[in-house]
Amino acid sequence: MVELAEPAREALAAYVTTHRTTHRPDAWASPHAELRRAHQQAVLALAELGDERALPGLLTALDTGIDAWRAVNAAGRLPQAAAELTPRLIRLLADIDHSREWPDVSPTSLSSALAALGDPAAVPALTDAIKAAVQRGQWRTAAPILKSLASFGPRAVTALDTVRSLTEVEDQETLTAATGTVWELERRPEQVVPLLQHLLHDKRNFDAVNLAGRIGSPAAAVLPHLRQILNDQLEQNARNEQDGSAGLNDSWTLVHVASALWDISGDDEAPAVVPALLAAWKDNDSTARHAVACLNRMGPAAHPALTQVQSALAQPRRGGNPWGWNIAVDLEIQRACRSILTRTQASRATS
Repeated sequence: MVELAEPAREALAAYVTTHRTTHRPDAWASPHAELRRAHQQAVLALAELGDERALPGLLTALDTGIDAWRAVNAAGRLPQAAAELTPRLIRLLADIDHSREWPDVSPTSLSSALAALGDPAAVPALTDAIKAAVQRGQWRTAAPILKSLASFGPRAVTALDTVRSLTEVEDQETLTAATGTVWELERRPEQVVPLLQHLLHDKRNFDAVNLAGRIGSPAAAVLPHLRQILNDQLEQNARNEQDGSAGLNDSWTLVHVASALWDISGDDEAPAVVPALLAAWKDNDSTARHAVACLNRMGPAAHPALTQVQSALAQPRRGGNPWGWNIAVDLEIQRACRSILTRTQASRATS
């Protein structure tokens, strides 16, 4: 979306500056509802462009608490201002009352923004937030915070003991997130792959499936399980179509499992992976983003998909029905499709 909104950058910046100079420096907190709302919308749009001129408004929100919830997600768009934003977000996260199911400022949003800023100074605060959420049984927030912590990779190794202890909890979402975080923090497959074997008993645990793909070839022990899931799902889809109930096909299982198979075993899995990706994509266009991302990673092995890729580029939109369509996702799919075409055609020209 940034490239589409780029022509509006200077107009937005001028609008925000005018508010701050003509009305009041803290226009974000203006007592005039219409002005406050208009200013906030412009600041958020400017932040989406990664423009640091949005910073004064965001700092006003985080310092005063006025509509701070609106500023948190936008703060993550300004990593160049992490030195100013990170301490404020840490303070808000530390102030969260995890005994409340719906705090005024979402701990999930705060942790996501801290992950986007990428300042490792946030690691202790995220670790404490995970502990607090678990102690109060707030599993709904524990898993997303774990995922944010995972984004720091080895820089968050100080949290390893806390995270590892959560690989034994009963809540499956938290257990899966903790397993993925252990992998990101220390990258030791012998510690993680045995846990995956259990998690993959739920074929729709896509976070676990995707984790197997991220681990890659060291996760080869789960290949038989993934192949079985894929074959069972293809057979179930075929039965559905024979019964006239094709709408019940589980396209998401196909696309996630096929992608993981490729990422673990590469060319050896291509004969099964490409048809599965194409079947999922054809059956449910909402899977297009995931399908073409894997096809793009496959390089020349994606050649059998060229007809479907070309057909997708000829369509007016991609990636979902009109009610679930997202222009940013559509653009991402288009870029991947063009990359697939370019790479496969170049490979054929040199072969």
